[in-house]
Amino acid sequence: MNYTFNKTTFRSFYPDCEETNDGTAIEYKVEDSNYRVYYPTNVVKTSTTMQMTVQLDHIRGGATDDHVILVLNYDDKAHLSSVSYTWEAGNDGYQIPETLIKAVDIAFDVAGLLGAFETAGISEEVAEGTKEVFDVCCKAYNDISKIVVKWSDNGGRMYFIPVVCHSIIRLTNSVSV
Repeated sequence: MNYTFNKTTFRSFYPDCEETNDGTAIEYKVEDSNYRVYYPTNVVKTSTTMQMTVQLDHIRGGATDDHVILVLNYDDKAHLSSVSYTWEAGNDGYQIPETLIKAVDIAFDVAGLLGAFETAGISEEVAEGTKEVFDVCCKAYNDISKIVVKWSDNGGRMYFIPVVCHSIIRLTNSVSV
């Protein structure tokens, strides 16, 4: 059998999408949430079946994206015969990057050293104390952010389920023998 995945047909099912990632995916928005659907990869064809893998992302801004990997199997008539998936929820929340924390720490160190001559070393102690408080506050924010993100959602994670279901239908309607 000669199976065909029609990329043009698939893309037409997402009228307001944009191609991204060097043409390997499309992105679109529903309400206030963004989603990315990659074109099929790992397409394996035999004489009577075809299997393809598709990744979908719920794009979550500063937090880690949610990911679904679909594996779709088609029979000799290009009918969907089975679907399996893995789902990985993003969960790291909005984080203060370690590079920013280190940069601020260095600024405190420099400020303390520059003021040490004028303050007989007191500015170094103040800078060190301020740096410690800053580091603790950043760690607390990063830890709490992870917890808050797990408890909250703007609806985008819940709508990710229909996004996956609709993508399966759109993918299947783009496959032919």
